Amino acid sequence: MSSYRVSARKYRPQKFADVSSQEFVTQTLKNAIITKKTAHSYLFSGPRGVGKTTIARIFSKAMNCSNPRDGEPCNDCDSCREITAGNHPDVFELDAASNRGIDDVRAIQDAAKFFPIKGKYKFFIVDEVHMLTQQAFNALLKILEEPPEYLIFILATTNPEKIPATIASRCQRFPLQRIKISEIINSIRLIAKEEKVKIDEDSLFLIAKLGDGALRDAQGVFDLSVSFCGDKIRYEELKNFLNIPDKEIYFNLSGFIREGNAGEILSYFNELNSKGFDLQTLFNGITEHLRDLMTVISTGNTELLDESDSIKEKYSAEAKTFSAEQISRLLKVMFEAENRFKFSSNQKILMEVLLAELCRMNKEVIDLAKIISGLEAVKKKSLTEKSPESEDLKSEESIIPESITEYKPAEPEIKNTVQHENSVKKADKTNPGDSELIKKLKELFDLEEYKFN
Repeated sequence: MSSYRVSARKYRPQKFADVSSQEFVTQTLKNAIITKKTAHSYLFSGPRGVGKTTIARIFSKAMNCSNPRDGEPCNDCDSCREITAGNHPDVFELDAASNRGIDDVRAIQDAAKFFPIKGKYKFFIVDEVHMLTQQAFNALLKILEEPPEYLIFILATTNPEKIPATIASRCQRFPLQRIKISEIINSIRLIAKEEKVKIDEDSLFLIAKLGDGALRDAQGVFDLSVSFCGDKIRYEELKNFLNIPDKEIYFNLSGFIREGNAGEILSYFNELNSKGFDLQTLFNGITEHLRDLMTVISTGNTELLDESDSIKEKYSAEAKTFSAEQISRLLKVMFEAENRFKFSSNQKILMEVLLAELCRMNKEVIDLAKIISGLEAVKKKSLTEKSPESEDLKSEESIIPESITEYKPAEPEIKNTVQHENSVKKADKTNPGDSELIKKLKELFDLEEYKFN
């Protein structure tokens, strides 16, 4: 039988100080242990792989430890070693996903009646507690509200919104956050050093990014990488093995979108599709790429991106070629298509349509502010430019006495039509900018002249 253990088990934190990104939770629990002000029930919530069960085990060790030091377990006494090995008689771990009925909760109630056999406290660590049935939750209420002094419940869940309010109100709640990429990188680097595996910085960053805030997931990717690459992990080999599109692909796609070149982007997409890239991963990658561009354009700060220094420089240069309005429109298209793409039976065709739409939108959509400013410039020009003939007419009117100009003899109605046509022609001569304004409108909106019958 092989003695190999995966990194997530072999390098599981055994002290509060070893837990990453959860200082608020670990420090609070340590202070409660030191001051002897521990509660009888706790609720740990957060994404997968962030340390909910790990913190629960460390807490149970610290409370039952024979030689605790500043709220930390010693990891040398019998209780600490047995809890680490998972065979302590007073620490029970239950999976609520498979033991979710009322009979399972009654079994907990029966076991809770007896005093601890070996330790100071009896612990019940219930993982994925949101999977319990409503009847099981109801059966759990009384013992959570008034448990014996030696009994401590720790409930862990990835979906705290599914926990009934009557249960949550009886617990001290601790929301655990996603682990920072920098801390995942440091953790994987230490594991690689212990395992005598050489790994470059780009590979470390890629593995940490694939962890998506979960250290356990990143450790799993590291184990997989060691199985393929051996004791020397290189970025190029790792990228090809995992078959993940790198950032250069997304920069190429955004370049085609910027140029409005739908033909080239579809040809490039077919090349990517022939390599077997996962289309959902590609869709999410394009959305994230546009989001990163929006962040750099809006803030001018690349430090907000979870990327390497070389990639940040590329984003800084790429952000200068787009406007915030353009990126906003492109992101809106991606978000509106998100659910359709996820449940589409033919993602390839939908992706082609989306890429063509992104190119068309960036090429054909004209900023309304530019249109208005252009029209205002033409209008201003039309007001300032007056023909010499209109100036002569104005001077002649000033010479004619006011009494004469006020006298307007009646004219036959038959001359009204001719007079109107002459006035329109005179207006064109007097203010040639009016016709220029009409031409500008036709050019912008592709209008045809409307003629009265």
